[in-house]
Formats: sequence, structure tokens, C-alpha cells
Amino acid sequence: MNKLVTIGMLLILVLSLTGCWDRTELNDLAIITAMAIDSEEDKQVKITIQFIIPQNLVGGMSTSGGGGGAKRTTIRTEYGSDIANALANLQQILPRHLFWGQCKVIIFSDSLAKAGLKQHADFFVRQPRIRERAYVFVAKGKAAEALRMIPPLERSSAEVLRELSKMNISYTVTVEQLSIMLKSESKAAAFPLVYILPSINPKEPTQTIPYIRGIAVFKNDKMIGELSEKETRGLLWVKNLIKDYTITFKLQNTGALISLTPVKTEVELLPSLNNGKWKVTVKVKTSGDMVQNGTMLNPMEPAILEELNQRFEEEVKNRIESSVQDVQERFKTDIFDFAKAFHQKYPNRWEEVKEEWDEVFTNIEVKAEVNAHINRPGLVNWPGGISKEEVQKQ
Repeated sequence: MNKLVTIGMLLILVLSLTGCWDRTELNDLAIITAMAIDSEEDKQVKITIQFIIPQNLVGGMSTSGGGGGAKRTTIRTEYGSDIANALANLQQILPRHLFWGQCKVIIFSDSLAKAGLKQHADFFVRQPRIRERAYVFVAKGKAAEALRMIPPLERSSAEVLRELSKMNISYTVTVEQLSIMLKSESKAAAFPLVYILPSINPKEPTQTIPYIRGIAVFKNDKMIGELSEKETRGLLWVKNLIKDYTITFKLQNTGALISLTPVKTEVELLPSLNNGKWKVTVKVKTSGDMVQNGTMLNPMEPAILEELNQRFEEEVKNRIESSVQDVQERFKTDIFDFAKAFHQKYPNRWEEVKEEWDEVFTNIEVKAEVNAHINRPGLVNWPGGISKEEVQKQ
């Protein structure tokens, strides 16, 4: 009797095993690495996907990117009334299933961004197939052009943008952050801008890379302007996103340059509200190592080091305050997310002004309090290329 029960249980277990009957083979997938979204005159969207060419992945270094080997990726384009419709049309002309697990880059064109991202962003935050940690960009011009480039080092242009974003040398936004920013208290957002680096060979214009410079400023999901690279640095300081950053500043009396890297920083936003006056104190603690000394000064002298530290503080303070002031005057849009800080500290007062926050933001007094310190002068005490006797003591 026990044997029959055991055999019966085994049969039930065997019959309940599904095995791999519904699996999708790798050679049935089109592995997407990036997607670009452009707008068309007839209110349609143009979708361009970059995907891996499987046969060109075999052979290691002999098939690398644009350095003379076989292309590792290619692109396909289709049109539709929205992103979902365009992708459905695209699937009809591809003999493989679209696979999104390796899609790490999403690029919107600036013309589409100026018309509004809300309806397009809904697709990315709703779809479970899209990676939340994929990077989001706005292209200066056509978004699809960034996917046509054949980089000399990386396997694809998508890989170039992903690696640049991982280096933390510019502003970055992910799909997850895209959703948060578009529905934030400030109703403002900022996305990194993508440009195409001119090719060194005019006969091969695609033998180059896309790169990141500056940011696109958004208000109520529409792009309203751009910030330069210098202004973007101010935003990075306020949002505590400075990592492994090089800062160069001039001494006021001589104009000689000092460069520090890597610059490490800690930033705290301290909102205050007194007698109807809104104020934010940006408290910064930062330090860096000297990598180039263009002066005639010996940074090991205590008085000189103190002077350099003071100039370092002034530079950071000016970058923060000028960047905020420029955004207040030009865009009247709170991309620094001061709204969140005030909402958390003064929830009742926030409820009273949230509908007029843009006006409140333009009148916020922003003050930077910086504590800056140069950690190490490098391998030499006095400037290289000059004798010890030439070094200025004071």
C-alpha cells in the first residue's frame, strides 16, 4: 500500500513539472541596447531601436565596434501614433521578439521634449519590461542620430553613453527618476543633453561617439531651455552629485590657475521661513587634492594654504549662487527641488503656496556656506619647473 501511495505521489509531481516547453531561445530574441524617440510633423512618433547582431559577437576583439571590425549593433526604425503603436509596427518587420533586458539608454529628441514628455513617459514607467535603471537623455537634434554612431572603443553608442553616465562626471537621470521628477512638488525636471562629437574623418561621419554636455530644463513636462556646462556644475553642487570632480580656479591677484581632483563633497539644504521671507542655506563641506599648481606659491606654507583654501571656498560659493540665480531669472523653475525641502519642514505653509510655487521660487534667497580644504599638494611641495629659490613665500 505504501508503495502505491509513493508511486502515485511521484506521478503527480512528474505531471506537474512544466519543463521548458514555453521558453524563448536566445536566437529568437532581438536584444535591444537603446531606444530613441523622435517627433514627426503628422503628430506621429518615430521609434529607433539599436540591437545586437548576434553573429558578430563571436570572435572577441576581432569584431570590435568601429575600429575596423564587424559592427556589433544595428538599428531599425518605425512610426506610430504613440510609442506602443510604433513598437508593435516595428515587431511586424523583425523576425525576432524584442527583448528589453539589456536596454540601458533611452533618448528623446529636443523637439519632442519641447512638445511634452508626459504621455511618452507613461509607457516607460508602466512597462515592467523596461529597466528602471536605464539612463534617460535629451538629444540636441534628432535622437536617432546618436544610435547611428559607430564608436572606436565601445561596442555601441549606447555603451558609450552608459559608461559616461556611470563615471559620475555629468548629470544623470534614470527611468525611475524620470517618473519622480515629472510628478514632483516643483513640477520641474532636468535631463542630460546629448551631442554628437564631430568625426575626425569627414569621409566616415559615423565613426565617432555621442557625448553628454549640459542639461535640458523642463517645466510641467515640457523642455523650456538649456543650461551650459558651467551652470550644470552649480546644479550638481546643490543636489550633492559632485563625485570625482576636477575644479580649476584662479587666484584673484595673479590670475594663476590651481586645479584640484578628486573633489569630494557633502551638501545639506537648510530651508528657513522668517516673516514671509523664504531662504535656503546650501551648506557645503568639500575637499580635494592639488593636481596642478600654476602659481609661484608653495602650498605647504600655512599662510599660503589658507589663502588657497579661501579662494577654493569662494569659487564653490560663486558657482552655486550664480547657477541658482540664473535659473531663477531665466526659467523661474525649481530644478533644484527646493520645494521638497520646504514641503518637509513647513508642510502647512507649503499647502498655501504650492500653486504659486514658481513665483515663490524666483524670490527665494539662496546663500552658500562653504567649508573647503585642500588635502594634499601632490608629490612636490613647490611648483614644478622652477627652482626652490624662485618660490614665493607669501
